[in-house]
Amino acid sequence: MRWCKFHPILRSGTRGLLWALAASMLGLTAVGASSPASAQSSPDSTDWVQVRLHHGTEVESVRLTPRRSSLSVLLPSSDSPILRLTRDETVTLGRRQGDVYARRGTANLYARSLRLAPSGEGSWTLALPSESTRTYTGRLTLRPADSSTGLQLVNRVPLQDYVASVVAAEYGLDDRAGTRAMAVVARTYALFSTKHFDGDYDHVDGTASQVYRGKDVITAAARRAARKTQGQILTYDGAPIQAVYFSSSGGHTASNEAVWTDSPSLPYLRGKEDPYDQASPKHRWTTRINRRALLQALSLHHGASVEGFLLGDRTPSGRLATIEVLFSDDTETDMEASTFRSVVNERVDGVTLKSTWFDARRDGSAYVLTGRGHGHGVGLNQWGAHAMAEQGKGYREILSFYYTGVQIQQLDETSPLPAVAQDPPSPPDDSTAPRIGW
Repeated sequence: MRWCKFHPILRSGTRGLLWALAASMLGLTAVGASSPASAQSSPDSTDWVQVRLHHGTEVESVRLTPRRSSLSVLLPSSDSPILRLTRDETVTLGRRQGDVYARRGTANLYARSLRLAPSGEGSWTLALPSESTRTYTGRLTLRPADSSTGLQLVNRVPLQDYVASVVAAEYGLDDRAGTRAMAVVARTYALFSTKHFDGDYDHVDGTASQVYRGKDVITAAARRAARKTQGQILTYDGAPIQAVYFSSSGGHTASNEAVWTDSPSLPYLRGKEDPYDQASPKHRWTTRINRRALLQALSLHHGASVEGFLLGDRTPSGRLATIEVLFSDDTETDMEASTFRSVVNERVDGVTLKSTWFDARRDGSAYVLTGRGHGHGVGLNQWGAHAMAEQGKGYREILSFYYTGVQIQQLDETSPLPAVAQDPPSPPDDSTAPRIGW
C-alpha cells in the first residue's frame, strides 16, 4: 500500500501515522487496526454471487459514492478497514500501472487491490464517465484488469438482490407465474453454471452470463418473485441443472446438443412442440440484409473473399445447423449456423438475426430472411412462460413444461451440494450472440 500526493511517495514509520495522514489528505475517517470490519462475516457461498461489472468495457476510472450508510476500504489481506467513506462522499477509483488507486483531490491511495464494503445493508453508486450511474449492494473488489490501463470491478452481491435484478432485466413481462419461474431459473443459473471466467468472479453483468444492472432496475414484481421463491433451484436426478433460457421459440424448442454440438445430450433439455409461443412478437419475423455488407462480414470472418452462401442441414426442431459458405475461388466450407448468426449480428450494422430458424432468398442487392423465434431455443421460453401464466398456469407447471423431468428443491435440502450437470459450451462473447440467457 502506498499513499501519494502529486508524485512523491509518502512512507510512514507507523501504521497509525499513515492512517492519520491518509485521513487528513482525503478528508476521510480513519479506522484503527482494532476496529471491526463493517463488512459482514463470510457467509455460505450460496448467499452471494461474484459478478464482474461493466464487462466488455475498458474501464479506466469510476466515481463511487456510498448511499444510506458509510463504506469501508480494506486491503485484500485484512478484514480491518483502513478508511471509511461517509455517506454521500465520493471517491475516484482508477488504475496506474500495476496498481489500483482511490483518489480524492490530489491525494491517492495505491494498492495491488482494494475491497470496499458498505456497513449493514447499505448501497453505493458507480458512475463511469461515458455511461449512466448504477446503484449496487454488497461489496466491490477493485483489481487491475488484463489490459494495461483497465480496471476489474467485481461486485460480491447478495443472491436475492442479484436474482431480482436479473429477473427485472431479463424478463420484464407483466405476470406473476412467469416472473417466479424466471426467478428460479436465474437463481439456478447463478449458482450452478460451471463457467467461472478467470476464477476471480462467477459471472459478468452482460449477455455472456445474465444481464445484471444493479439495484435501481429492480421492480416490485421482480423483488416479490425472488422473495416468494427464495432458496428454490431446479434439479434433475438430485443435481442442479444448467438452467438455460431464451426469448421466443417460434413454435418448437430445441435439444441442447442440436445447438451446442460439442455438448452431451441432457435429458432435461429436450426439444418439443411449443404451443405457447403464438403471442410472441418474435414468433415470426422478416429481415432484409444488404448483400454486400453481409458478404463483407463473412469475408472478414473467414479471411477470404466470400461470394455467397447456401442453407445447409437442419436440426429436428427446424433450426439450421450449418450454412454452406461459397468462396470466390470456387471452394466452399460448412459454417455452424450459430456462428453465422453471430457474424451477422456483430458485423452488419443495423441488422439483428434473431435465430437460426430461417429461410433466405435474394432480392436484388439484398437478402430477405424470414424466420421464427428469438434466441437459441433451449430451455425456458420467456414468451411461452408469459402465455402459460396468462392462461392461469403456475410457475411450477411452467418449469416442468420447459425442463423435462426436473424437480424444484430448496438449497438447504441439497447439502452438501451435488455436482452440477455439464455446462453447454460458452457462446461467443458479444451482446447479440446466441447465448445462455437470451
